[in-house]
Amino acid sequence: MTIAVTTLHPDGYALSEDGRHAVIGALAGEVLEAVPWARKQKKRYFKIQTVNTAAPTRVEPECAAANHCGGCSFQHLEPQAQILFKQQQLIDALGDTQPATLLEPMMGPLFDYRSKARLGVKFVEKKGRVLVGFREKMKPYVAEIDTCKVLKKAVGENLAALAAAVSDLSDPRSVPQIEVAAGDTETALVIRHLEDLTDDDLVRLKQLGEDYAFSIYLQPGNESTVHKLYPDDSYERLIYTLPDYDLSYAFHPLDFTQVNQSINRKMIRQALHLLDLKPTDRVLDSFCGIGNFSLPLARNAAYVTGIELSQTSVLRGAENALRNGLTNVNFVASDLFAEDCEIPEFQSFNKILLDPPRSGALEVCKKLATHKAERVVYVSCNPTTLGRDAAILVAGGYRFEAAGVIDMFPHTTHVESIACFTR
Repeated sequence: MTIAVTTLHPDGYALSEDGRHAVIGALAGEVLEAVPWARKQKKRYFKIQTVNTAAPTRVEPECAAANHCGGCSFQHLEPQAQILFKQQQLIDALGDTQPATLLEPMMGPLFDYRSKARLGVKFVEKKGRVLVGFREKMKPYVAEIDTCKVLKKAVGENLAALAAAVSDLSDPRSVPQIEVAAGDTETALVIRHLEDLTDDDLVRLKQLGEDYAFSIYLQPGNESTVHKLYPDDSYERLIYTLPDYDLSYAFHPLDFTQVNQSINRKMIRQALHLLDLKPTDRVLDSFCGIGNFSLPLARNAAYVTGIELSQTSVLRGAENALRNGLTNVNFVASDLFAEDCEIPEFQSFNKILLDPPRSGALEVCKKLATHKAERVVYVSCNPTTLGRDAAILVAGGYRFEAAGVIDMFPHTTHVESIACFTR
């Protein structure tokens, strides 16, 4: 079919004017020759055969697999246009609750940035080979790729080696996924396997680790079964650093960490700047994880309390506070999603940092509406829930000072942002 598309959708496809036809990889204003690809929720999705009329912001993707691999959605869109598109999504999601100032977008490397990923693994009978990578666009199949531009090079340039190692196992069909985690100097692979591995299998995986300088972990069951295979030591940690604050973090490969450390460092600097920290400040770090923000806050404030639902993350935060010699930070396990969420000494905090998951910080923001915190900085991975929570804070008497997008995931549909509120 010849299809003219008029609107770029936040999920990474473009729509015809009547909204019935969605073309994957198209941009607003283009005319394309396309063939049917999938049908979901009464909408027909198409795959481009030929671009008859190209948008001025269209560029040639860096990755040869960009058109079918689901790891990226916007490699064909000029980077500055990607940022403007995400910025408009933030503005739209905020609705009537707009900031006084729109911050400059936070940008970083476009490739070789992704230090965390879950890769699918599949032995494909028809191809007679193992595939390792992200899923295809709109399909459940593992995309056929040998390299990935957005993954850190240690993994992205060696997907074929990972596939070959799995292919050499006694039962390659028993490996459904590989979790990737990279620190500053070391990369770990957590290999999920559904059947027991033979001695020869273990030798092959150790060889993979030795040949490509990977730390190899095995996961025969749930997350509690993860254990290190190679190197043969008992230290199950990777390291990332924040040089601006003379901090280093030890984390397990399955711990949540930011996927883009270059942007993470910029984001932390921006958050601390917006909080306008003083040596006398007492700061609450809500949804603190392993202390990504808590420890830099503790370098600049009188006292910091980090709260997180995961007991494992709380223990890791305390471990890293000790590692860095910080005694003015405390970590507490508590459910901040609960309507009656408990925040110890809540009224004693004069500055608040929020970094919730996609569901947002509804209950904490309800509490903040009756609190006299001087400044609140909200780091968001979902503009919709940020818009909801910003409206609650503004209705509670806060001034919406500033907001801006953070390009944590270049070439994807993810929209991350940061916002600041004051009394």
